[in-house]
Amino acid sequence: MEYNTIKPVNITENVLTMLGRKVSSGRDLTMSERLMAMTATAQSTADRYGPGPADMVLQPPDLPETVKGVLANYTGV
Repeated sequence: MEYNTIKPVNITENVLTMLGRKVSSGRDLTMSERLMAMTATAQSTADRYGPGPADMVLQPPDLPETVKGVLANYTGV
């Protein structure tokens, strides 16, 4: 009888692969995808040298023009 070994799924590698493909195709990451990318990167590099504080800074997203227009309508501008 032969036993097959099953390699466990590494979710960190899967997340980084998925997001890496999205970035390499020229698309922008959403806020939640950016957080996922930073978390997965920290997980994969923490055992070697760890992320620095400058690597973990998140910039707030810009509002779409439609949202800016609606806000301007409500303020009377």
